[in-house]
This record gives sequence, C-alpha cells and structure tokens, in this order.
Amino acid sequence: MGTGRLEKALDHLCAGNIPVGIVQKPETIFYLTGFYPSSSAVLLLRAEPLLLLSQMDGPRFGEIKGVKAKVVEKFEGDLKRLGPKVGAEKGTVSLAFYEKYLKGKEVVDLDFLQRMRSVKDEREVRAIRRAIRVAEGAMGEVLESVKAGGESERSLAARAEYLIKREAEVAFEAIVASGRNSTIPHHRPTDRRVRACDAVIVDLGARVGHYNSDMTRTHVPPTGEELYEIVLEAQEAGIKECYAGNALKNADLAVRRVLREYGYEDAFLHSTGHGVGLEVHEGPRLARDEKGRFEAGMVVTVEPGVYSKRFGVRIEDMVLVGPRPRVLSRFRK
Repeated sequence: MGTGRLEKALDHLCAGNIPVGIVQKPETIFYLTGFYPSSSAVLLLRAEPLLLLSQMDGPRFGEIKGVKAKVVEKFEGDLKRLGPKVGAEKGTVSLAFYEKYLKGKEVVDLDFLQRMRSVKDEREVRAIRRAIRVAEGAMGEVLESVKAGGESERSLAARAEYLIKREAEVAFEAIVASGRNSTIPHHRPTDRRVRACDAVIVDLGARVGHYNSDMTRTHVPPTGEELYEIVLEAQEAGIKECYAGNALKNADLAVRRVLREYGYEDAFLHSTGHGVGLEVHEGPRLARDEKGRFEAGMVVTVEPGVYSKRFGVRIEDMVLVGPRPRVLSRFRK
C-alpha cells in the first residue's frame, strides 16, 4: 500500500523544491505507509523517509513495512535538525509545534497530499463500500424504531452506534434530531422522545479498515412529504453533476438552483457535500466557491438539507465519481 504512494509524494516534494516534509496527521501517515499510529507520530518525507514513533507504539514496530522507522522517547533529536525550508500539512500543525520546531523557517503547505488522498483506488473503494453496508444495516433498524415512536433521541443514537460496533467502528457520533431539533444540522441527541408527528433526521456512519461512510435519512410525517420531495429533487440534481471533468462547484450550484426554484435556498445552511475516506470530512468540498474539478475515483457525499422554522429534512448518499456518477448507498430514500 505505502511504497508507491511514498514515491509519488517524494516526487511532489522534489517538484516543489521542498527538502523535507513533516506529516503528523495519522490518516496521512497510514495512507503513505500502511501503518496507523495509535499515539503521536511524525513521518519525515525526504530522500530516505523516516517514521518517528512514540514508545506507545513500540510493541507494534513489527507491523511497519516499506519505510524506515524508529521509536523515540522524544521527537526533538530529529526535528531540531530540520533545514530552513520545510513542508507541512496545513491545519494540522499546532501552535506549540510551530513555535518549537518551525518558527523562523519557510513553511510550505503539502496540499498535494490531500489531493492524492481524494482519489481512491479499488482497495479503498471496497473498504468504503463495506463501511456503507454496515451503516445501512444500522439505519434500517433505527428508522423502524423511529416510526414506532416513543423512544428518546439519545436512546436511538446509542442503538445506532451499538449496531455499528457489532461489526465495525463508529465513524462519528450518530445524530438523531426530531421535531424542532431537526432544524439544527449538527444537533446533539437529547432525552426528547420521538413522536409520530415528528420529522426525524438520522445521520450515521461506520468505519471499516480505517475508511468511513456517512449517510443521512429523514423520516417525515405526511405534512413533511412535500418538502422531502423538494430535497430529494435537489439531491438528484447534485448527484448528476458528480462526473469526472466537471467543476466541483457545479454540484452545489445544481442543488441550489432546485432549492431556489421552490424558495428554500436561504434555508440550506451548509454546502452540498464533501469527500469521505480516511476522514469523514476530507477533500474535495462540494461548495459554490470550490475550485478544481471532479476526478475519477473521488468519493463524495451529496447531502442537501432544508431547515425550516418547524422542521428539517436532509438526505445524504455517497457517490463514486467516474465517467458517470455511481451512488454507492443502496438504502431506500
């Protein structure tokens, strides 16, 4: 897994005239080396890459293949010897790390790493598909309980996570938002009990082999069916734009055109979607200000939502980008 990706990353470093790159994000370390650290770690990208591990991962040293590694008590010895120009992943370097090791140096963003990760190979797509299947199983059981009513948001969210954990890991804390709580996109479940007249948003995901899934379904009463159909129409319009070569922003613009037609664009409080892989939220973004184009192998969510004053509706599926978009989720809408 790791060797070819390491070589490609080193080619990018050379092209950018960057003597050494510092990788701290565990997801990127795993992507490049095949080893997922459980504690602090630093991968030094240079002519001879070096993976620095804390003593916490010492017992796992035998798992590392294809990259030189060593266990250290402190990282200072290797990081103090960095030259005047280094690369780092934007958004992952803490202020403390910067002040200790990077202050006064020319720091270049290793943005090519995120671009590399955004295009998945067949092995990655298989892991994502497995994560989706686990999430779909949990979603089915939870929605049956939602329809029955009487159970609290907190209890339903806990059940969703329990069902996922029987087969995999939880990608993120499940969202169950009922009634007026469904107007909050990232609502945290409460003790509020679900009623038959409630709209209920359920957002959950599983993680398999370090790869994540992310899906949302909304149960609506008869009074919410019209809004549900509008959101579904918007989602379908966005999905159609997820093909290789198309501008990333076009998926978001297509969703907004539909919502604007029905007078709901102002109630759409977030962008249309995001990449999913080793992180639940990673590049690319599906937003109207996003640059760049879809590439074959990207896996993205398309998740329009309308949050009215009374209730919200969100529908989310994962899409594999290719000559034509392929919806990876099979769960009914």
